Amino acid sequence: MATAEVSVLVDRGSTWTKASVVGQTRGRWRITAHAAQPSSWGDDDLLEALVRRLEPAADQRLAGRLRGLLADAPRISCHTPSRAGRLAVASLTGELSGAAARSAAEGAGWVVQEAVAPDDGRGIAERLAVLQRAPVDAWLLAGGFDDARSDQALELAGLVRAARDGTTAPVIWAGSQLMAAEVAACFEPGACTAVANPLPAPDIEHGATLRRHLEAMLEALLEPGGVRALTPFGFRRAVAELSRSQRLRILAVDLGARYASWVLADGDGSAEGWVQASGGIATSPHGGGSSAARIVRWLPVAADELTVRDALETYRARPVTLPYTDDELAILHAAVRGVLTAHRPALPPGGIDLLIGGGRTIAAAPTPAQAMQLLVDGVRPTGAFQVAIDPTGVLGPLGSLADGEIGEGMAELRDDLLTPLGAAVVCRGGRPGQPAMRVSVRRAGWPALPPIELRAGQVQVVELGPGQVAEVEIELDAEVSLGGPRGGRRLSATLTGGSVGLVLDARSTPPLVPRRSDDRRAVLGSWRDAFARETAPRASGTSESPR
Repeated sequence: MATAEVSVLVDRGSTWTKASVVGQTRGRWRITAHAAQPSSWGDDDLLEALVRRLEPAADQRLAGRLRGLLADAPRISCHTPSRAGRLAVASLTGELSGAAARSAAEGAGWVVQEAVAPDDGRGIAERLAVLQRAPVDAWLLAGGFDDARSDQALELAGLVRAARDGTTAPVIWAGSQLMAAEVAACFEPGACTAVANPLPAPDIEHGATLRRHLEAMLEALLEPGGVRALTPFGFRRAVAELSRSQRLRILAVDLGARYASWVLADGDGSAEGWVQASGGIATSPHGGGSSAARIVRWLPVAADELTVRDALETYRARPVTLPYTDDELAILHAAVRGVLTAHRPALPPGGIDLLIGGGRTIAAAPTPAQAMQLLVDGVRPTGAFQVAIDPTGVLGPLGSLADGEIGEGMAELRDDLLTPLGAAVVCRGGRPGQPAMRVSVRRAGWPALPPIELRAGQVQVVELGPGQVAEVEIELDAEVSLGGPRGGRRLSATLTGGSVGLVLDARSTPPLVPRRSDDRRAVLGSWRDAFARETAPRASGTSESPR
């Protein structure tokens, strides 16, 4: 750091706060120091940690002045919402319209406090009592296909009107458009807004319009002055800009203790986002006690359900807790995998070019190999794609900049934004034990490798270092697909390596494991060991881009 021109990027989460110092090094802006600490600690501790990391590399002329420089430096910051929006859902059916409404609400960042439906096994008086006790910020009524009319919808509207009991919390009708006016007439003028039906027909689900409407309501509720400073929205804007500038289809996930943010960007600057207020590793039911049996099935170590449940409850109570033993780390990573699998969005037919992982449980995993396995096992996009992590957590703060400044800020820090883990080729289908794909890898400057044949259920890592490019040709078995059109049996891709390398994955989706516990742990252990070999450091002068 040759000058005193510095700024600090800060992402203050519900559990961890991450800060990065941006300064000039040899005429370029770089991330020169990074620190993370529990959010309950104060700013003084954070400054001290940054100073300790800067001191060995800082210009000696700045000795003794670093703390003052960082204290006075401009801050670009974002934060997790102080609380989640609370919603009650009343639907005509719990499994159809209720499930579609809940999915849209949770994808917009709301927490569903209560959900009632005529088929939930409760009487009207019990449903009313449940709704009256629910502390909510808004009400969501849903049900009925667009060409249908049901008197039960009016009964539900009456139930919600009674539960509101003179409060002013807004009501959304997301059901049959034939009944929008009748439902709105059950409430005072202006209280009820009609939104496009998320389930207009039995075989059609379109929740995007409802999700965007609920997201806008949540923004006005939590951050009436603007949502740029909220981490989930900053993360989305940064991923959208990265997608636009590099013309890449990107799927990104930022998994925190409370929140999980997913972004799917298609390369033209537009992006769809899902913000799950109860999707974090410490709040999602998919990583908690009710899933202990499922988590045990994905452990490469011997552990019973009681041990798993105890470890997860400890993490729920104190999400800042770090795993102390290898077994505790294995339990945490199995829970992360379950959360990612449960919440991953559906991908477009063309697949993705880049998968990004953020949040400390992924991006700060003890080794790059563990981060790679968490993303490949948990998200499991099919096709050939790059994999990278956001280890310093700078995407959220950069996304909080003004529209005209995001691209500039990300371009300045292009070499430090992401850490490339490598690439992956993931297929689906195939017959157990039979050949699934045959892969030829040609690396510039390296001897030619013989073709690699993978049987269904196998995973292998090929050495491909950071910045090293390989031409990959893939020949698929007739029962195997990379997620694209079924017709193509031969495909090719140009992929770039990273600290893990090139992952060739012929496991099914989800991967199949043996029933017998000893055999299952042996298979899971072999997969873990396959990921564990990391490639050599990048040669001087090669690119760090994840492309």
